Amino acid sequence: MVNQLLIEIATPNTIYDEIINNLIAPRYDLKPELISEIAISFLENKEKIDEVYKQGYFKYYFINTVKNQIHSNTSTFHKNVRIKDYEYIDEITLINDDDDIEYKLLFEEKLESIQRVYGKIKKNWFQATIWEEYFINNKTYRQIEEDWSIDHCLAFHTVKKMKKLIKDNLNVE
Repeated sequence: MVNQLLIEIATPNTIYDEIINNLIAPRYDLKPELISEIAISFLENKEKIDEVYKQGYFKYYFINTVKNQIHSNTSTFHKNVRIKDYEYIDEITLINDDDDIEYKLLFEEKLESIQRVYGKIKKNWFQATIWEEYFINNKTYRQIEEDWSIDHCLAFHTVKKMKKLIKDNLNVE
């Protein structure tokens, strides 16, 4: 069953192709790598995929798998592709394209705004340390877990809270 699903996922103009296109837009050039990572994940979990399909939840499961690969900072897709092209702060996209002056100025402008807001918000030592490891030192949650001997979920929730605080305060500025 998994092999048939993977063929359908990789075939243009199917519902799965449409889902990927909608979720990855406008970065269609990343689509082959995303499909590759999804295929690896599905092949490693054949029994689970078969069960999800039998229960009738495959489309829902597929959408969530694609979203997780695209938005997760710990996904293999992120490590292989996205980390080289983007830095994300939830809805605030910081585009780092050295060849385009407008993008570079946009990146510097947003980075300055984020740093200005970060300096103003109330945070404790732990929040500041984890944020700096994640944002300034570009470490993944797993790297933070390893370096600081804390669970990666704690790092994730701390960064998530800081992102929300910064985002909320950016809207006030």
